[in-house]
Amino acid sequence: MQAWKTIEGEQLNADGSHLLYSLVPDVGDPTAILRRVTDGQEQTFPRLHDARFSYDGNYLLGTLKPSRDTVLHYKRAERAKELKAMDTLLVWNLTTQSADLYPEVYQVKTSERSPELFAYTTGTLVPDSLAKGLDEDAHRLVVRRFSNADSFYLEGVTDFRLARDRPIVVAQRAKKDSTWSNSILRIDPADLEWQTLSSGLPHYSGLNLSFDGNHVTFLSSEADETETQPPYLLHYWSEGSDSAYIVTGRDMSWLPSGFRISDDRRPTFNEDGSYIFFGTTPRRPELDSNDIATELADVEVWTTEDPILYTRQNNNLEQDRTFTYLAAYRTGKDVFMQIANPDMPEAILPDDGKGSHVLLYNESPYAKETMWTGGPGGRDLWIFDLKTGNSTPIVEGEPGYFEWSPTGNYVTWYNPVDTLYRVYDVRDQQIRDLTSNELGIFYDELNDRPMDPSPYGTAGWTENDRSLIVYDRYDLWEIDPRGGTAERLTEGRERGISYRYYDLDPEAEAVDMPMLLSFQRDEDYYGGYAILQSDGVVDQLEVGPYVFDNFSKARQAERYLYTRESYTEFPDLRVTDRLGEVGEAISQANPQQQNFDWGTIEEYKWIDHEGRPLRGLLVKPAGFDSTKQYPMLVNFYERSSEGLYRHRTPQPGRSSINYPHYASRGYVIFNPDVIYREGYPGESAYACVMSGIGSLLQDGFIDKERIGMQGHSWGGYQAAYLATKTDLFAAIESGAPVVNMFSAYGGIRWGSGRSRQFQYERTQSRIGGTIWEYPLRYIENSPLFFTDKINTPILILHNDEDSAVPWYQGIEWFTALRRLGKPAWMLNYRGEPHWPVKPPNRADFQTRMAQFFDYYLLDAPLPRWMKEGVSPLQRGIEQNLELMGE
Repeated sequence: MQAWKTIEGEQLNADGSHLLYSLVPDVGDPTAILRRVTDGQEQTFPRLHDARFSYDGNYLLGTLKPSRDTVLHYKRAERAKELKAMDTLLVWNLTTQSADLYPEVYQVKTSERSPELFAYTTGTLVPDSLAKGLDEDAHRLVVRRFSNADSFYLEGVTDFRLARDRPIVVAQRAKKDSTWSNSILRIDPADLEWQTLSSGLPHYSGLNLSFDGNHVTFLSSEADETETQPPYLLHYWSEGSDSAYIVTGRDMSWLPSGFRISDDRRPTFNEDGSYIFFGTTPRRPELDSNDIATELADVEVWTTEDPILYTRQNNNLEQDRTFTYLAAYRTGKDVFMQIANPDMPEAILPDDGKGSHVLLYNESPYAKETMWTGGPGGRDLWIFDLKTGNSTPIVEGEPGYFEWSPTGNYVTWYNPVDTLYRVYDVRDQQIRDLTSNELGIFYDELNDRPMDPSPYGTAGWTENDRSLIVYDRYDLWEIDPRGGTAERLTEGRERGISYRYYDLDPEAEAVDMPMLLSFQRDEDYYGGYAILQSDGVVDQLEVGPYVFDNFSKARQAERYLYTRESYTEFPDLRVTDRLGEVGEAISQANPQQQNFDWGTIEEYKWIDHEGRPLRGLLVKPAGFDSTKQYPMLVNFYERSSEGLYRHRTPQPGRSSINYPHYASRGYVIFNPDVIYREGYPGESAYACVMSGIGSLLQDGFIDKERIGMQGHSWGGYQAAYLATKTDLFAAIESGAPVVNMFSAYGGIRWGSGRSRQFQYERTQSRIGGTIWEYPLRYIENSPLFFTDKINTPILILHNDEDSAVPWYQGIEWFTALRRLGKPAWMLNYRGEPHWPVKPPNRADFQTRMAQFFDYYLLDAPLPRWMKEGVSPLQRGIEQNLELMGE
């Protein structure tokens, strides 16, 4: 299973003449494939990582890395440090079909929108006798043109940046005794030499340049190495200047008392280079030089009035240590502004720093309640005017996530409490409601959690912020942010078709007609795509029992790339010159699939005991015969039927059974949708799942004595709950389940540091209140309290570094099963999170789970681990996977 491949990094070059993609096995080395579209000629590049085209599409770049076997060999020999010098840069000329190789490469960069050059760092050419004292992070920087052999180099480089739009490079150089000094340099290859912008200062940091390369900024400090929080100076250089100059250090009255300029935020320019944005920070607590840490009390003091729970503060500790308050320098006016401050700490800039305003917000006054409501919490908002230096309050306690329009004229957000979109117009300083429930339903219509529903999202803005494109469940709406008209652009609701926009031009800021739309039909889950024309006509181009996805376009040509997939069809890449014509499949990631009995998938419908029509997925083995009886595995989460035509590659997953793998071995697989009732999630799962199984049993092809169930996380909880309510299942695997909602309610999600209370009161666990309001709901929905009713063998997966569901939940259940004499096993992949991530652990888990189900459902031999376990003495040495009696 670990040899099955996925496709990554697919892209057409600028003129669409070539396609690049990588075949990546679950375990092993990637292979990049370059294909000439016109005649199908292919060139393969084994072990090529991060493969990409130059901006003009005439060259292919990537890094040739050591093979996986080589990496393992060096790690076993404790020589892993040597691997750093084994990467080789490959530059392939698509015209001449020839390669240039550059060994011992550490970093490679190209301009995002400039095709002329590339830059990389490599091993120093300074002789060993002279290399003493050279910074160990310093390397030789080489800047090369794609079109000829010209190159420019610089020794001792620790940082370098390329302009987005022009072939300009800036570099930071570390001191090498008297040979060269600390310095900042810039090169425009047209000038043929490096220009020194600054040199001789003890420490440089935060190097950056504008999109066009005409402006450069960086930080410097004169503090010695013992200073842990040194103050920094801001430098600025512009085109035509001989050198950069220090812009801070004269009048510092703009800087709040006790603050300093920090290097924890790299300075950035806005789009035209007229502003430099950088960070300031107050001095933070640190250990007195006379104190010894081991002699001081190491205590956490939690208070109920903390706006943020102590565990979350711990989780965010490094982020808080490096947090800075946004400030700005106006380059043409020599003016400084402290934008953010402790009262207005968070700042959001428009994309590329467009416009002349910054959004500030403070969520601290409302953070405490998000521990039980979930979020988003309320925020107090201000708008800061970069031209005047003034801030204006907008709104207090407004929940939502806030975004700028592309030109910086509007701030938009969705308010989940009021279930509507709002906009703030920075020009007339007005807040307007963009939507209403009378206009349409722009929130999740199927939400069955006791929380404010989420929105369907937006597609983007049209040219010059003229309108915002908003989704409802089915359609796209064009809404005037100035309070004008709202127009529905599609008619999906009437036909049960959900349309969504596909952006074919990632460089474009605006949504423009015609628009490419993907869609799915409610009736049969058929997928397709269409073009929304400027006259409002939706031209359906292709539809069928597939998912159409991953659309992209050559930047300078009418050539398109996309994927089509189904349960039996891998999403291989397809290319077409005309959307609507079925694209030719030009990749073949897993040709071995034809050698496997894949089986089939279909939608399964039934009526539950409450008279509700329900839907689910039913996978049948190849050669299915309805007159025979088959073992069945039930696997579910919440709603999965919409994924009817999604392909499932048989790789060893981290948490779930693999459908093709089990179908090829004779299993039927049933995945029912679950509709929940607030306060009764377990009962809801029972009603939907058991009614579906009952319907299948009436069809006659399921062996009632050979039904198993598998679920993970929320699915693991539901599997555990059902185990206490029925003896129908012959075996159950439950991964990372919450079995005691009382103890879990007061626990911590260690990955975020958040209290788990919100999960039960407002979100997935769907209890709808606290343990004091609904104690019986917590008891009735907790499998632990009814474990004595279980008569089904249980396999538990729960890892000791699970940051989502506390590991002690698995322990509580296992020890209860053990105390009650129930057959149960627990797998803990040490050091792993919510699921096994490392390939050997994923493969091991899938093997043990398959052996477990095969033993109970297929009468396969008992594996030794189910009889004897794996003791601490055996762990990591003997896996006991062999089958007994063979």
